[in-house]
Amino acid sequence: MCFQKVEDKLSKTCRSIFKIKKKDIKDRMDLFTTNGIDLSKRLTIYLEREVLSYPYDIKELENDGDKLRKMQENMYMLLEGKLHVTRASGVYAVFDTTVNTSAPNAEYSRSGVYLRLANVSGNVLEDDVFLFRGNPNVAMQNKIQIHNRWNMEFNTEDMYWFNNQVSTGGNKVATEEYLWINRQHLKDTWENSIFLSVPVIGSEGRRYGICGLEISGLLFRLNYPKFESKYGDMVTIIAPVDQGKLLLSEGLSGSQGNSYINENDDLFIDIGKIYNVYFNSQGKYIGVQQTIEGAFDQQGRKWAIAVLVSYGSFDAQERYEKIMMITILMVFSFVMFIISFIISRQFVKPIEKGIENLKADDFYKNNSRTGIAEIDILAEFLKSKEEKYKSMGAVPSEIEEMFDRFIKNSKELTASERNILEYYVNGYEIAELPDLLCISLNTVRKHNRNIYTKLEVNSKDELQIYIDLLVRCGRINEILK
Repeated sequence: MCFQKVEDKLSKTCRSIFKIKKKDIKDRMDLFTTNGIDLSKRLTIYLEREVLSYPYDIKELENDGDKLRKMQENMYMLLEGKLHVTRASGVYAVFDTTVNTSAPNAEYSRSGVYLRLANVSGNVLEDDVFLFRGNPNVAMQNKIQIHNRWNMEFNTEDMYWFNNQVSTGGNKVATEEYLWINRQHLKDTWENSIFLSVPVIGSEGRRYGICGLEISGLLFRLNYPKFESKYGDMVTIIAPVDQGKLLLSEGLSGSQGNSYINENDDLFIDIGKIYNVYFNSQGKYIGVQQTIEGAFDQQGRKWAIAVLVSYGSFDAQERYEKIMMITILMVFSFVMFIISFIISRQFVKPIEKGIENLKADDFYKNNSRTGIAEIDILAEFLKSKEEKYKSMGAVPSEIEEMFDRFIKNSKELTASERNILEYYVNGYEIAELPDLLCISLNTVRKHNRNIYTKLEVNSKDELQIYIDLLVRCGRINEILK
């Protein structure tokens, strides 16, 4: 029962931390989604009012460098505003058009703007912004730096979801088609990120491109540090779930501390009543998780939030608590033994001595006192009972005659028979007499029958009644002489 509580405590701690992390991540994702959808709507309005002419075909911008440059310059403030409001690590808008359809790999090259923060560990409002994708004039006009891995346009080969979201086959609006894209490696950098991706849909249903926000692995680790508990460092994870697995290789992990989890190895989930057990080729973990309502990836898989702790850390703490519990019980038992011994010496011994004094014949005659009120009261009670008994007079004549006859008959016993009777008076049983008298059991039985006949009794029980009565009347010695 005590050991089961260790698991209950862990589950309670996990769920408490999970509740906090879940609310924070859910609020953050809702903020991203709301602003991503708003960004999509604003881009649509801007394009249809100031850039495109009816019937609003984004392809009319192809090979028009000036229009694409002006479009990017004008949308900069909108993108930067969303970057600061959401405190994301990046914001982007990419359109289904290119500045040069004759360039190599033009079929995958798409125009747009991608802004990233220079240092996500600092205050977002004061952080420098880098131009990661887009026309360099955007950087010069807004006095920001160009990223050292900058490219003019997006390569949609690295954005597998792009073609699906700009496809005109769907009838859903942007609020229904946003996706949370699983972890992607940013080409030519060391960083990994997940993305919110929202289609930019025109008023006539045409797809202009996609836009969204980035959460880098570094930002997620900084925003969700390890939680130090006595069971080990608890790690926050956001990842898709599919077929009983937490797809960590496609999600992000917060700061891990001593609960090392390989981010490239998915975790199998063994769902339990108190907590879940997660395992892969690298290790075993304990935690809780819950899917995020409305968050899906390109494959339609739900995203989930999980809080995990290393099973090894938990197991070590569980063993420690068991040892401590056993130690405490042993110390408690030892202390209780010492206390009981002291109480026995100080309180029980005097009581035992007082009771022994009660057995003494001269205790009542001398009006002795034990010093223990309860025993002295008992002594007074017994004394009064004895006096009352004595005042009742002698034994009735009929009983007296029976005693006299029994004592008279005992005089006819032989020495051997009297010896056996004396053993009965002292409380011995017939089975014990052969060893005491060094005779056979048959001999004892023969003497026994003679004793019953001479004393005029029919059984051992009847004989014992006479013996007990004679003891109480103080006449037992008369049959032993």
